[in-house]
Amino acid sequence: MAKSDHYIGEGLRLRMKLTKTDLASVPHEYRIAYRPVDEDDDDCEGYDLILCVSAANYVTEAKAEIARLTASLETLKVEGPKMVAAEKQASRDHAVRMTLFHSLAKAGVKQGLIEGAMATLESQNDFEVGESDGRKKERVVHARTERGLLTVDALVQQFVETEGAAYLERRAAPAGGHFNQLSRGLKLRH
Repeated sequence: MAKSDHYIGEGLRLRMKLTKTDLASVPHEYRIAYRPVDEDDDDCEGYDLILCVSAANYVTEAKAEIARLTASLETLKVEGPKMVAAEKQASRDHAVRMTLFHSLAKAGVKQGLIEGAMATLESQNDFEVGESDGRKKERVVHARTERGLLTVDALVQQFVETEGAAYLERRAAPAGGHFNQLSRGLKLRH
């Protein structure tokens, strides 16, 4: 490598001093790294331009960054749709699970058995997730069953009535005093 050259990388060498006619031999993106020779630069006599090494290094770094970003963009073009689809599926699954959880809890299913009831309902039915028509876009979940499209609350109610009685919380029997009080109240009215 000549002393008057600056090594950039990938076999590219930039000359430290150039005439205006030599500038055409410099790659286009590196031309910005050359500045006009000042009149007081004695060792640049006969040359029109001098290389600013820090600018050349900046161009090299910028090119590397552009190459990295281009590669990332290409990866994103391939992987992006997969990531979006996976995120949509996760969001859909979360909406189904949260809706089932709240409906089962509201129907009185025992806290420790809600997960099992959810798994049973998820395996027996397909769910569709949409958005509400109101101003506030909320997730609306429906279950597709043999009977057609049902709200999750209706599905849970049907489940509890048919096979889910074992999942329900047992309600405490009224205390004897309460029953006697009701009985006395009825007798007094008649």
